[in-house]
Amino acid sequence: MSREQARQVLKEAQRIAVATHVSPDADAISSAIGLVQILRRLGKTAEAFCDDDLPARLKALPHAGEIARIARGPFDLLVSLDASDPGRLGKAFAELQGIPLLNIDHHITNTHFGTINWIDPSAVATSEMVLWLAEDLGVTLDAELASILLAGIVGDTMGLRTANVSARVMHEVTRLMEAGASLPALVDALFNRRPLAAIRLFGQALAEARMEDGVIWTVITREMRAASGLTHANDLSLSSFLIGAEEARIAAVFTERDDGKVEVSMRARPGYDVARVALAFGGGGHPPAAGCLLPGPLEEAIPPILRALKAAAQNSQGKTPGEP
Repeated sequence: MSREQARQVLKEAQRIAVATHVSPDADAISSAIGLVQILRRLGKTAEAFCDDDLPARLKALPHAGEIARIARGPFDLLVSLDASDPGRLGKAFAELQGIPLLNIDHHITNTHFGTINWIDPSAVATSEMVLWLAEDLGVTLDAELASILLAGIVGDTMGLRTANVSARVMHEVTRLMEAGASLPALVDALFNRRPLAAIRLFGQALAEARMEDGVIWTVITREMRAASGLTHANDLSLSSFLIGAEEARIAAVFTERDDGKVEVSMRARPGYDVARVALAFGGGGHPPAAGCLLPGPLEEAIPPILRALKAAAQNSQGKTPGEP
């Protein structure tokens, strides 16, 4: 399914629900807010929803407070953004059955679950794809829209540091900055600011870190979160920190949620692939960054994931830790 076909179905629809995945990150929220603002500027009715609470650092994005937990229709189109499978849309997805579904995503593990699918793994973020849609639909960038979309691109590239950041991406970043977005402010908000509770929980989790066969991993239990007072442990970016260990090929963080489920965040050095592991357990992502959600309990969720990650750590595709 092409970008042109996605543009066409958005032009034809009038009442549009825009959904993104549970445990939302910057790209999920930015792409959802950004697309809603684009559609509203075209005179359409558009609402965003996410079946999960937003991390505190993302609530400061323009219009983030307008995101609902469940979309109330009627709608004539549902757009899924940044979700590799329908399960990632949560319970709210069930409220909108029976209408066309436009699936827009950049994850290579996307299951093409939409009525219409536009999947482009060459994009560094779904927010980048939304930027392309703004261009295709003739919506002019202003400071607010540029800031929303740049937040998603910056978030999914770890501050423009991932291997897929190309000259094209840097050109787009420049255009967004010229429209009024502040790259330094977004990097500071997304990566440099966190509550004291998060720092305390970070320390607890690091104290539990273990290295096994090239895999560095740790856990965040409900008790640890309760002691720190932090609600959104998935907002720590701890797996991204752990993969910095010189001895590590792959990193994983197992987070026990309040509902007993276990969220697994995975990172890999260049040449290693955690997307296949995530996909095998019902999740998705990219070779260097992926995740999945398991039923739990924690002690049962960890062993099979670790076995799969250790196997992936032995498949180096000709590279070793530390190689560019």
